[in-house]
Amino acid sequence: MKKSSSLLITITAFLLLLSCSDSDDDTQNAIAGSWRIASIKVSNATLVQLAPPNEDITIDFQTDNTFVGSTSVNQFSGDYELENTTLTLLSFTTTEVADTQFGTAFYGAITEAQVPNTTVAQLRFQFDSGDLILTFGDGGEMVLE
Repeated sequence: MKKSSSLLITITAFLLLLSCSDSDDDTQNAIAGSWRIASIKVSNATLVQLAPPNEDITIDFQTDNTFVGSTSVNQFSGDYELENTTLTLLSFTTTEVADTQFGTAFYGAITEAQVPNTTVAQLRFQFDSGDLILTFGDGGEMVLE
């Protein structure tokens, strides 16, 4: 009886470890895919900037922890990691053409999410009705659909 109890405990522990690993994969894959920014609110702003009808800012989060995206006139890319409900942009490179007002708001949001005295940006993420909500700073928010 002792051997079967030990075996049951070992199997249970192994399955528990596998399920933890799967949940990490689920978190990682949760944001994977192509997203379009629908609105941006910079911290302490009273107005939310909606995406103009003829302008898209897109981000594609890859499963290999890289991302690529574009505004109307610039391209950007980098590396990211997810931990719990925090999205950390480990690197962020971009072309530097003068952008539209909405594009400038996007870059302002990324700058505001930057952790002081570092080169990384951190945003909290959650899902609401299929949208990816990124929050940062003191009340800043980007809604991606």
